[in-house]
Amino acid sequence: MIQIVDAGSRIWKTAEGSTFDTLLANPVDFIVLIVVIILGLVFSAFFSGAEVAFFSLDKKVDRKVIKDSEKDRALARVLHMLEKPRQLLATVLIGNTFANVITAVGAAVVTGRLVALLGLPQVIVFTVEIIILTFAIVVLAEITPKLLALNKPLDVSRKLSGLLYVFFVIFGPLSRLISRSTRFLEKNIPRPSDSLSSEDLKAIAEVGELHGSIHGDEREIIENVIEFGNTYVREIMTSRVNISAINTKNTLQEVLDLIREKSISRLPLYEDNLDNIIGIIHSKDLLPYINSDLGQTTINWKTLARKALFIPTTKKLDDLLRDFQREKTHIAIVVDEYGGTEGVITLDDVLEEIIGEITDEYTETVELFTRKKSGNYVFDAKIDLDDMADILSMELTSDDDEYETLGGLIYHLLERIPEEGETLEFKGLELKVDEMDNNRLTKVEVKVLENSPGKPAPGKE
Repeated sequence: MIQIVDAGSRIWKTAEGSTFDTLLANPVDFIVLIVVIILGLVFSAFFSGAEVAFFSLDKKVDRKVIKDSEKDRALARVLHMLEKPRQLLATVLIGNTFANVITAVGAAVVTGRLVALLGLPQVIVFTVEIIILTFAIVVLAEITPKLLALNKPLDVSRKLSGLLYVFFVIFGPLSRLISRSTRFLEKNIPRPSDSLSSEDLKAIAEVGELHGSIHGDEREIIENVIEFGNTYVREIMTSRVNISAINTKNTLQEVLDLIREKSISRLPLYEDNLDNIIGIIHSKDLLPYINSDLGQTTINWKTLARKALFIPTTKKLDDLLRDFQREKTHIAIVVDEYGGTEGVITLDDVLEEIIGEITDEYTETVELFTRKKSGNYVFDAKIDLDDMADILSMELTSDDDEYETLGGLIYHLLERIPEEGETLEFKGLELKVDEMDNNRLTKVEVKVLENSPGKPAPGKE
């Protein structure tokens, strides 16, 4: 009898007998192949369920239960394997791969013999085999065991720990090699960097607002957070001319009057002039003196003052916020390059850059602009140019500007102290000095010229 082997279909044929006779003569081979396929599916399900069960254990609850169960060998095995998660994962993947490969090979051999037995075209039979095998592996060996393991991961881990530990030891050398290889790849393969820019994030926030997934105020907060790290202290600080401070020569009555007038809880303490700030006075530290004879009570302000935090004008807000956290303070003194006092900044100022203006029942609302019947605007000189640009619907600033307020702009353009009634032009606007307080500019009348590129938005009359 001559035996011919077809390598493509793995079918044994004989010159004297039919394939059907061969199958009947060797039923054990056929049964063995079916058993191999079933075992492959079973082990594939075993490793799939084990993977989900072990790696779904809650780190705070289930692992504490495991540590407390020292007498339970199954739980001890679970804990031992969880201490080497990379090796455990490699063991599960190796076993699952072997099981699926054995299942696929066994199914291919059985299919090849059925092709010869039934005399059907190989394409049809192999297509049916692929569909059935895929369904069996995905549903029976992957989805179902994973769902069962996900419901009770600790119980399933205990029941599977014995057999899995055998494979954990057998596959140990190979799984450790794979684990080391993954570590090597993690260190040497470059990771993709985040390509989203701040402008991209702003665009996403705007699209979210258009689609209704976020509100307008939420979009503003997102944009403020994005710009937060690029904002300098000098942009939002209270300038030197607006600082409310205490002189070491002030009486208790004068200080209390200042606190009542300004409603400020923290005041810088200076000696001789504002360039020599020596500390911070907290209003709550004056409570023990409230009921004393204010006219007769003398306080050494230096002993009552707390340490002041000094920062440069070029410090960014995110760095300043960390300084506030580290120093446990809510106020900082801003100094220029020569060490002179440039202004002050508080925690409220920083937070307002993110969430907007913060006020309470004692805060007086100050209108920074009014609009005359003629259409001209009268602005407070300390108004921020960005706010003024929003009111006028015009572009007035750039990133290179060295000034932040309307008063700063006029001082920058004139390079001297302005005089009342003096006018100048800037980007389609006529700026008229409306009011001066000694050398301090307080009010500016603004007229939008006909050749202005933008038109003013409706304002307050």
